[in-house]
Amino acid sequence: MAGTLFIMIACFTWALDTLIRYPLLSAGYSAVQIVFIEHLTLVLCVSPLLWRYRQTYRNMTKTALACLFFIGGVGSAVGTLAFTEAFSYLNPTVVILLQKLQPLVAILLAYHFLKERIESHFIQWATVILVGSFIMMWPDLATLGDAQWHYSSDQTAIIKGYSYTLIAVFSWGAATVCGKYLSYKNVPENAILSGRFLSGLMVLLPIALLITPSLKAMPITDIGLVVVMALLSGLIGMWFYYKGLNQVRAQTATLVELSFPVFAAGINWVFLDMSLSTYQIVGACLLICGNIGLRMKELKAPMPTIASANT
Repeated sequence: MAGTLFIMIACFTWALDTLIRYPLLSAGYSAVQIVFIEHLTLVLCVSPLLWRYRQTYRNMTKTALACLFFIGGVGSAVGTLAFTEAFSYLNPTVVILLQKLQPLVAILLAYHFLKERIESHFIQWATVILVGSFIMMWPDLATLGDAQWHYSSDQTAIIKGYSYTLIAVFSWGAATVCGKYLSYKNVPENAILSGRFLSGLMVLLPIALLITPSLKAMPITDIGLVVVMALLSGLIGMWFYYKGLNQVRAQTATLVELSFPVFAAGINWVFLDMSLSTYQIVGACLLICGNIGLRMKELKAPMPTIASANT
């Protein structure tokens, strides 16, 4: 059960991160600016690990290095920026609804590249988890029929909104599979963690330099908030995530990640005095119980090895 618990703890830190991230975005700071400072902070923090695991990186195969770069450069940097940008074009409910495709991407990629079998018990528990996830957001889904799905009638803007959302969905789903591939290859969790942040920074740096003239000046207090956020959801959250990913299948990990809205709802209730609806409570119970049930079932079966997959 430890693997599922670790990933849930990571989801909890990601939910806490929203208490800082969205106020900063609302203050007019660019998503690139915030994410860049996060990654710069994280690279500085893990620089001793980058030095410690330098030989590990040198000995990695091209496929493993490509996976490591994808996790940070695409999964962490591009995926986060694309998801944030999608909210400028689409109704948030539409964006979050499409984000539910992420487990499907991860499950299919894990089946193809990691040879993780999709067994009947997995489908049963995955159904429970997904139903719980949809029940949680049912009140928002029910209003979509009368709501404005797109903020602009311009066809190009609509296509951009859906494209950004799907880029994020694929990036995050594939990043889960890449992380599990490295785990199967016995790459240490801290090596994956530090390599992720470095490759993310490498992708973000040229983007940040391109838009520097349009960035809003950030006072030291807000920079401090970004640093706290980076340490909380980045360093601590991702450390727990990779500890958990090392112990569960990629297909299981992507379903556990759906517990994020459960913690987000709880945090909104505690810190923002937003009451919990019956839908949220029932959906959260189904989602958490589904993940526990799935993990208990999988503990009875041996973990597959990458030897059954391609390099």
